[in-house]
Amino acid sequence: MHAEPTRCRFRAVPAIETERAVLMLLLSGEHEPWTRGDLQREIAGTRSDPIAVIDALNTLYGEGLVHFTGELVTPTRAARVMYEMCDGAL
Repeated sequence: MHAEPTRCRFRAVPAIETERAVLMLLLSGEHEPWTRGDLQREIAGTRSDPIAVIDALNTLYGEGLVHFTGELVTPTRAARVMYEMCDGAL
């Protein structure tokens, strides 16, 4: 007898969407500086998944799009240039 695949009752937000949300907040210039905790509270409040924000920050760091200075998170020059080249449309 084959087991039925389990189906999750809710859809998780894809990681790329959380990464995009983090970058948009960092690049918007509306609130500087951002701390990891600030980003986690801001984005987790709308997406209700604080671990996804930590994962997104780590991924963006690994891809060279954010810098960490203690608890502060800032976009790299490459992220800023990309944002400008795309006219703010990530």
